[in-house]
Amino acid sequence: MLGAKAYAWCKLEVNSLQKDDIRLQGSYRGMAEISIYVNGKLVAEHQNVKGMLDIQLELGYGLHDLVVESICGEGNWGFELDVRSGGVQSSLVQPYSVEGLTDPWLYLGLFTSGTAPKVLELTSMDTLFGEADEVTFWRVDQPNSWVRPYLESVMFGRWNYPLGVTLYGLLRTGVELKAPHYAEYAQHHIEQCTGLHKYALWDLGRYGAPGINHQLALMDSLDDCGSFGATMLEAHKLRPLQGAPEAAAEIANYITKVQSRLPDGALYRTSGTVDFMQQTMWCDDLYMSTPFLSKYYEMTGNAAYLDDAAVQFLHYKERLFQPELGIMHHVYDYKFNKPNGVPWGRGNGWVIFSLTELLEVMPEQHPLRADLLDYFRELSKGYLKLQDERGLWHQVLTDPESYAEASCTSMFIYAFARGVRCGWLLEPESYVTSAINGWSGLTRYCIDKQGNVYGVCRGSGYSFNKLYYKDELTWKLNDTHGIGIVLLAGIEVHRLVRDLEMKSHGEAK
Repeated sequence: MLGAKAYAWCKLEVNSLQKDDIRLQGSYRGMAEISIYVNGKLVAEHQNVKGMLDIQLELGYGLHDLVVESICGEGNWGFELDVRSGGVQSSLVQPYSVEGLTDPWLYLGLFTSGTAPKVLELTSMDTLFGEADEVTFWRVDQPNSWVRPYLESVMFGRWNYPLGVTLYGLLRTGVELKAPHYAEYAQHHIEQCTGLHKYALWDLGRYGAPGINHQLALMDSLDDCGSFGATMLEAHKLRPLQGAPEAAAEIANYITKVQSRLPDGALYRTSGTVDFMQQTMWCDDLYMSTPFLSKYYEMTGNAAYLDDAAVQFLHYKERLFQPELGIMHHVYDYKFNKPNGVPWGRGNGWVIFSLTELLEVMPEQHPLRADLLDYFRELSKGYLKLQDERGLWHQVLTDPESYAEASCTSMFIYAFARGVRCGWLLEPESYVTSAINGWSGLTRYCIDKQGNVYGVCRGSGYSFNKLYYKDELTWKLNDTHGIGIVLLAGIEVHRLVRDLEMKSHGEAK
């Protein structure tokens, strides 16, 4: 294509400990123009159809981006370029690890002059290039062979809801302890997902299934988006994350316009991994939706998201609240038109945890604030009665013979401590005692000296039989459903104790 533009990219690795002369030599053919850049700086330019390349550079130790920009002058066009220096230890290496690739070069194009990216924008593996029909990604020098990012790690750069919980804890820990490396780790993890979101959608359209970000690119449930999305928005407050606003807009659209709802607007599930899970409402889904909606309201200022979050709690209370106990059923099943009758610990924890996230951002004058504060107090009173003598709560809240469960314990601690600090609880003394005893019990019985977390229930299904939760739904060491929540509980207790001490010292003066 006469006049079309293409690029090649590799890294020039220099192992000399001092700046030294590097010599690049090669040839080119069929090009109306060839330009060579090192670290974004033009170092050579030729405007002949054929010719030789001989480039002298002075570079120090490390990796340097080497980009070749070429414009087609005739059908058979290409170049050869390599390091030809004598004593200096240097070589051309892949700019990014690509499975099965032995050639150091990656290639990009073709582009018409109007859609070609700028050289300074090129050296990235999380960006699509070009416009309209020319949008593309890197390829290798083999027929029909394109680079497709994929992810092998199950703990980093992966978008799923339990990791969303874990990263939220790490973010808040970094801020509370003034230890930025914790927050930075979480931010990098999240940004690997958000930065590649646009690519993942393109990858899905081109190949039929994305190689990365499967849950975000193929959203079909609240689990896929709300938890990690809320953490993403929390991280985005600390510093702007590439792709986060775009991902957030898609999540907001999914929750408000795509996710199934009952006629009154209540979120519920019409599908499931098995038929038994269809047409159900899970108290878990308050966590999968309302913290994101609350934080998206903060980000956009659009009160419709806050109002939606607020009314969801009242819808779920109507179906799942047990007024005689002040706690929640786990699931309402519309196939049988009744709740399942089991107060699962973590499901209840999600409810009150999420309610604190909403109350934190809700304006004092909001018309539903008083109702939600009453609900928070009812739940708190119900959970307070079910704490055991060690300070812990159980997998089935009303069954002390079921195992002590760390994630629900953490969320009740979190809610009580925050409720006292924020003045939401009218008789705070008993909740202070409960939160401190709970943290003491959690650290004594559920965390060892290496920091391993015990007693976190694994991911659940549901049942009308409490024995499913008690005997079959066992706990798992260091389960990511619980690590972040344990950290968050510790942060809230730390803040509570600090505030009480400051108040005490102030009164003493």
